Amino acid sequence: MFEYAPKVADYDWLEDAEITPRMLRTLKRIGPGGVIVADLFRGDYYVTHARTLNLTSHIPLIVYGYHDLAGDLTDCVSEYGGRAWQVLAAAVDCTAYECLDTRVRAMAATGLVVTRTRQHLQKLGFDLTSAPFYYDRYATPSDGTTPVTPMVQDCYADRSNPTITVTVKSPFQEQSGGLSLTTVSDHGRHVTGWPKALRNQFIASANVRRVSGAVDAYLHRNSRP
Repeated sequence: MFEYAPKVADYDWLEDAEITPRMLRTLKRIGPGGVIVADLFRGDYYVTHARTLNLTSHIPLIVYGYHDLAGDLTDCVSEYGGRAWQVLAAAVDCTAYECLDTRVRAMAATGLVVTRTRQHLQKLGFDLTSAPFYYDRYATPSDGTTPVTPMVQDCYADRSNPTITVTVKSPFQEQSGGLSLTTVSDHGRHVTGWPKALRNQFIASANVRRVSGAVDAYLHRNSRP
């Protein structure tokens, strides 16, 4: 159903590719929804807006996004001043290369509910704006021995109101029965959120409509156009 990169030593395909300061500056100009994608077929990185990605036929390998940059650049400027862009680009390039194999494997293991959520949110005007964050959720917090649920965190920007972001934390696989957590923020301030077990694509679709409704209600309360 989806196009995956061929089975190779994934990081070798991008051995000669580089994430440059110019790419990061382009990402900053694009703003919310901007992403850097690793193209394993071309063996290169490119910068684009997430709304241009065809999520129905291809799973893009996003390695960095505008909201990643927004946080990292502030810290980098305070520490490195005029060298910030060069230092940050080198760090992003190194991280993207070293984590590529892990990201490809995690992407391949991601279930239908997560991909459907991404598709539905894009259709309703919410664009991925950072690299997916993969992590393990322990049954007991701060306990490294209890059963874990592999999770993915996606961050979206509202295309019409870019200060509004939606974060969805979900299990890779809906069969785990674990809860997903959806939160809505404005300028980084919490607006609303809720847990939900997204056990199939139909529940996921209803959850996306709930996101859209929650954002619309918030904008109405605050008299935003």
